[in-house]
Amino acid sequence: MKKKIFSFFYIKILKPKIKKIEQLNSICSKIVLEPLEKGFGQTFGNSIRRVLLSLIPGCAVTEIKINGILHEYSTIKGIKESVLELILNLKPLSINIINSNTAYVKIKKNGYCNLTGYDIMKNNKNVKIFNPNHIICHLTHCKSKIEITMKIERGRGYFPAFLRKDKKEIGKIILDAYFNPVKYVSYNVKPTVFENRENLDSLTIIIETNGSIKPEVAFRTSSTILAEQFSVFMDPNNITKSEIKFEKPKINPILLRHVEELELTVRSSNCLKSEAIHYIGDLVQCTEVELLKTPNLGKKSLSEIKEILNSHGLSLGMRIENWPPSKKYGIKKKK
Repeated sequence: MKKKIFSFFYIKILKPKIKKIEQLNSICSKIVLEPLEKGFGQTFGNSIRRVLLSLIPGCAVTEIKINGILHEYSTIKGIKESVLELILNLKPLSINIINSNTAYVKIKKNGYCNLTGYDIMKNNKNVKIFNPNHIICHLTHCKSKIEITMKIERGRGYFPAFLRKDKKEIGKIILDAYFNPVKYVSYNVKPTVFENRENLDSLTIIIETNGSIKPEVAFRTSSTILAEQFSVFMDPNNITKSEIKFEKPKINPILLRHVEELELTVRSSNCLKSEAIHYIGDLVQCTEVELLKTPNLGKKSLSEIKEILNSHGLSLGMRIENWPPSKKYGIKKKK
């Protein structure tokens, strides 16, 4: 029966399809999804955009070591760029590592020339550069030379250099690494019609990458990440017993005691019994006005009751949830 109810709700919800994928250029595509239930365009668009800009894995240069250089605030003889400028020129590189998560590249360059992304790819067959003409530095003299050892890693999001300072060696320069291959994402939601149904959403997403991953692949990867995250909540069997905690209502043990244990005067005790007030839990839920309506119970008896209750940290007019408690306490409901 539960399965029928579950499927009933989902039959009523439209499932979107990829209506069109338009390649705007080699690194940018437009993807159109429809039909979507009203409001789902904004929900899907925002969720996919956030995942695309933060969780798509990519590769970046994370460490470099330049021969003869001890720190990033140095200059290199015969090189136009300072070390800091050289580091900045490494960041736009569009990189991918084949069959691995880490790669090391050693580059040597001499004479009057430029060091480009192609030189990295040429020295390690497991590394692919998608913008090989990107210039890293200029060698400005016929006797200029540079030797760089690079570490390239695969990761997600942004990884600042200060988090790895404890692993720093002399001459090794740690770089801030931005792994995400997605450079730009925008989305637009428009109304659409489907099978005579109006007021539906059409979602258009524009994705631009750095070339190391196709926009369509990035889109499907982001969708897979979201689906995997939500799948945890789809099957209740995935929730372990330790994660489900039901707190039982806590009842103060003193409320389960008989009124006689308060050691009231005979007059006060008899008055309460006549009103079927047998337990302290029954008594504290009565108000002063209600007790004063009890035959033969005057203000003196009321003061006595209030004083004794106060000595136990209780008072009149309290509200106790789930009273009377379950039968295991031996307390019966008033008729």
